Amino acid sequence: MATILEALTQALDLHLAGRFGEAQELYTRILEVEPEQPDALHYLGVLAGQIGRGEVGLTLVDKAATLRPDAADIHANRANLLRGLGRLAEADDGYRRALALRPDFAEAWTDRAFARGGRGDPADVDTVTEMLERALRVEPDLGPAREKLVDLLHKRGRLRLETGQVTPALSDLIRAAALDQRDADIAFLLGSTLFAAGLRADSVIAFRNALALVPDFLSAALNLGIALAVTGRAAAALAPLRHAVRIDPAHPAPRERLVVALRSLGRDGEADALARPSPPQSASQPPKAPAKPPSPRRRPRR
Repeated sequence: MATILEALTQALDLHLAGRFGEAQELYTRILEVEPEQPDALHYLGVLAGQIGRGEVGLTLVDKAATLRPDAADIHANRANLLRGLGRLAEADDGYRRALALRPDFAEAWTDRAFARGGRGDPADVDTVTEMLERALRVEPDLGPAREKLVDLLHKRGRLRLETGQVTPALSDLIRAAALDQRDADIAFLLGSTLFAAGLRADSVIAFRNALALVPDFLSAALNLGIALAVTGRAAAALAPLRHAVRIDPAHPAPRERLVVALRSLGRDGEADALARPSPPQSASQPPKAPAKPPSPRRRPRR
């Protein structure tokens, strides 16, 4: 047999490659030679949790933690096993211990945030958000932390905007937009919040971003036109308003706003032609119901 270190490296490579059966066999062989090898106990315990044997895994990781009480990664993985078993309070204690040993442990901050969020208590949202921010201060590109934080800020920002908490909503959505610059709905909500806060010139930028991401986003086109018009750029408002009319000719709001913009520019003839009722449809073609503004198509989350 190879040395313990070589065998452990090979077992871990197999484990990380998803070859659990081979990794389990090799960890077991290591422990037959050295029953108190802490790394083998630790990784075999993690593997047991991954294949649905959380209680067995916890027993193994407990042994590893006894042998290496100051190893933050062992305490973090012990907490992950407890979380998988639904023992969330104990899991939180485990993450706290890991973070006391290693305050810059980004993965532990992230896992603790997921565990706290898993309790389903709305009062935890602020705490979870701060935990994820702590993780990203250490590792700005940590994918799970970024994605979860964007999701939380997006939802909280929308709720705050809908309940009239404009300033807190603005803070949430600015941060969410900085973390994910390719989400059209976040860009649109940011534009709406900036407009509500009286920052209408800034809202133009956000609405443009949303429309660039999803060119047939009716509400973004319409609101871009409105924001341009109210900031004294009626001529510039015509293009997005016409685009909104093309997206959904049956929706009245874009047409009405376009008529107003044309009249403000003294183009009454065009406005009159646009405001004139459409000719009645043939009896063989029943009228269509007005379409609702479409939601933006969003990128799939990883």
